[in-house]
Amino acid sequence: MFIGKRRYVIGVLSPVVGGYYFGRVLAGIARTVRPDGHRVVAVQTYPADLEREQFPDRPPGTASVSLGQVDGVIVITSAVNEATLLRIEEEGTPVVLISGRTTSIDAPVITPDNEGGTRAAVEHLIAHGHRQIGFLGSLRQADIVQRHEAYRATLLAHGITPRPEWLYRTADNQEASAATVAQAVVGGPGLPTTATFAATDRNAIGFSRALQAQGLSLPGDQAIVGFDHSEAGARVRPRLASVDPHHDQVGELAVSLLLARIRGERVVGQHLSRSTLVTRESCGCLDARTGALVEGPPTQEGSSAWRRLGEVARATFDGAEARLGPGADLDSWLRGVQRVFRSAAALGQPPTQATLTSLAESTRALRPHPEAIEQLIPALRSVEEEFHQQVRRGQVPTAPGERPSPVGGSGDPAPKAPRAPSRAARSRAVTQTATDVLVALSAGCTQTLLARSGRLERTITEQYELDLDLLHADGRAIRALTWLPRGHPGPATLALWTSPEGAPAPGASPASGPVNGARTLEIVGTTAVSRKATALVGTHVPVSKFPPPALAGEGVVFVVPVTFDQSDWGMLAIGGGVDIHATSSRDKYDHWAAMVAVALDREDRLTSLQRQQAALAEAAYRERALVLDLRTEVERNALVQDVALEGTWDWDIATGQVFYSRTWRALVGLPDDATCTGIEEWTGRVHPQDVRTVQTAIARQLAGAAEPLDLEHRLLAADGREMWVRCRATTVTDDAGIRARMIGVLMDVTGMPVRERRGVTR
Repeated sequence: MFIGKRRYVIGVLSPVVGGYYFGRVLAGIARTVRPDGHRVVAVQTYPADLEREQFPDRPPGTASVSLGQVDGVIVITSAVNEATLLRIEEEGTPVVLISGRTTSIDAPVITPDNEGGTRAAVEHLIAHGHRQIGFLGSLRQADIVQRHEAYRATLLAHGITPRPEWLYRTADNQEASAATVAQAVVGGPGLPTTATFAATDRNAIGFSRALQAQGLSLPGDQAIVGFDHSEAGARVRPRLASVDPHHDQVGELAVSLLLARIRGERVVGQHLSRSTLVTRESCGCLDARTGALVEGPPTQEGSSAWRRLGEVARATFDGAEARLGPGADLDSWLRGVQRVFRSAAALGQPPTQATLTSLAESTRALRPHPEAIEQLIPALRSVEEEFHQQVRRGQVPTAPGERPSPVGGSGDPAPKAPRAPSRAARSRAVTQTATDVLVALSAGCTQTLLARSGRLERTITEQYELDLDLLHADGRAIRALTWLPRGHPGPATLALWTSPEGAPAPGASPASGPVNGARTLEIVGTTAVSRKATALVGTHVPVSKFPPPALAGEGVVFVVPVTFDQSDWGMLAIGGGVDIHATSSRDKYDHWAAMVAVALDREDRLTSLQRQQAALAEAAYRERALVLDLRTEVERNALVQDVALEGTWDWDIATGQVFYSRTWRALVGLPDDATCTGIEEWTGRVHPQDVRTVQTAIARQLAGAAEPLDLEHRLLAADGREMWVRCRATTVTDDAGIRARMIGVLMDVTGMPVRERRGVTR
């Protein structure tokens, strides 16, 4: 159904979209699709704030971002689960897997040559004299399982039976888990091995550091070889020997197979990319000249110096397998080096400055590894020695495939050509050329290192400024993407999850809301400037259609979840370059998305606090008004009581506490500051002949009498006077219907005519 289509959209589902492993795979993918104009949408399926020490080995539940608009999908390792793979296949989208195993779909699987690389590493340790060789790694990933199986097979092939205690099982592929294993082994039974093959460089680095911290020497007490050839391995001491799986070439192979499937070709089975063993001090090789490189299939004896130089360059130049522009490929580079040596050996002419400058530039373009010059020096010295030998034998050097001929023989130039320089002059020219070429190669490698250092410095500055901008930005600035680093080349778009009613939803747990494919995103801001792009701001799109083509731009667009802790705000789509030099599995886009989530969380909390502050201010205003009303009411009641000569009282039946007003105290002859808190202040002053009547009336109220209390009785004042009083009270019940309070008034009726009073019989 894709026949005739010239440009495709390649979807990539990856746990994260940066760092040494994932970044290099993505770099290979991007490099392969660029010449034909295909687009790549790389979706990160794991949270942006994921701790590297807690990198999960289980894929998330679903990943539907962009799947509705891609022509094919590359799935890297544990990016998605089986259910998602089945759904992609049922929709008819071609799939290619990288370093994954599944029985759910019939898709091709690309892996580095785990078996060949592991075999080369283990055999290299055996060649150093080791017989007790351990395996360090987590057997939860398909690649690691393959490496463990190859490790066992290699030992058995050499008559060594692997023992259970030689397996150092880690929780994951990170440094911390390997360090924990090392501490447990050394602190317990001790190391049962003299050498260890680690399934990942990060495991190897954590293991070696923990061993050194406990007083062991490397490689004396334990030789170590890793797998990944990461730059971090070149920075530890001793430097880490490692298998280079050429992850970028895995990405390139994945694209070629996916395009074949898109065109309707049947592609299945497992496909391998080559691997190379790079030896360093940790395995026991003391310098780069001792068995510096061993291919998965070991190099044959007797190979020429030129072949050796090509092998070293292929292993130490990141761009060795790519054509990066006119003359910027490995074959052109080798021909250029050979050309200057041939001119020196045949004509006695060292290279010109322009030639050396061009050589330095082509070296830089091939992206040399940080230790490339160290590996290239001995190989180039071998080339120099080979030319010296040809000069001493009187031969004119030729390119590979040509037959050398003696100087002055039938292969000489025409008779009228100038006389060839002496052998001594040509030999001096070869020596001078070797020095000049080494300087040029050093310049090219140094330029690359300086460029990396400059990129790192710019990245740190950008991250610092971005963090400050986001921490000070309000909601409008966050959504308008004004915090993006100045000069960022690609378009960026922020889209937030919407609620069922269609309004932007605040950050919520990733598990909340409709299941992935049914969720929608509101595009709240973009830096894309086309009319179609700006018209999309404010619109809603299904997650499977994000980002729309008008917002994606050309080349590669990365889609990263805007998540932090328990918050899941939406998606950030960013067009830009692939980071392949980070030593962890994180990169700057991951950092940006996490910081956007933090800023949105902060804005949400600030907005919530502002609403709460407004509500509290309104409540305080109402409370002040109520206090003023109550104060006015109290003052009014006091005046009424003073005029009516009535004393009020309030009895809390549950606690027994009674409040007596100032007028009540005055009626019974008590001072204002007298302590009066019990009901006996009233009932204890009732005339003995009236006590029973008063007690009965109170009991009827407590028993639930419907009518209020109203009676007259005699009362003995504090100064001994006998007076007639009238008591009126009502009883209040609580929510449960229980009598809770009795509130009443007391009035002096001593001087009133009897007919105007109701009371007891005298």
